[in-house]
Amino acid sequence: MTLTDAWRARLRAALGTGLLAVAFAIAWIVQGWRKDADIDHLKAGIAVANQAAADARDERTKQVLQAERNARDSIQAITDKLTTERDTARHEKDLYIAGVRSGAIRLSVPVIAAVYAGPGCADSTAAGGPGQEARAELTPAAAEFLDDIASEGDDAIRQANALIDAYNALREKLNVQAQEPTGLPTQGH
Repeated sequence: MTLTDAWRARLRAALGTGLLAVAFAIAWIVQGWRKDADIDHLKAGIAVANQAAADARDERTKQVLQAERNARDSIQAITDKLTTERDTARHEKDLYIAGVRSGAIRLSVPVIAAVYAGPGCADSTAAGGPGQEARAELTPAAAEFLDDIASEGDDAIRQANALIDAYNALREKLNVQAQEPTGLPTQGH
């Protein structure tokens, strides 16, 4: 049995088309495996990068939390120091006022006494004369009043100094803007 040339040509074309389809299918499968391997490799790289970023974020968070703890400890130390200084000053004030009230401590202020120093005055250099300093003793209530004013000023100065110390401590401990995290890309740039 012989096939005509027309049938042979058709058979060859069908066989060629079938082989081409099989080759195309095999190439498609092989290409898919290769792309799957590339995708798996990319996914693994992304997972490693995400883990590295998470580790860096965790480390930075720990650093920030430690800086906050250090700042909180510094502020607490400054507050304790202020409290101690305030208590010491109150104790000293109480002792001083007790001494003034009992008369053991006397407080006086300089005054210039008005004394006639004309030509009829025998001794113009005597105490209380013009240009001479005389002293006036304050009552315990007046001394306590003046000491209260001075104590309030001293307390305000102590508070202001503690505030400055706290500001400087926080600036030193939490100067986040001046610290660039290492190994991380700059955000927003």
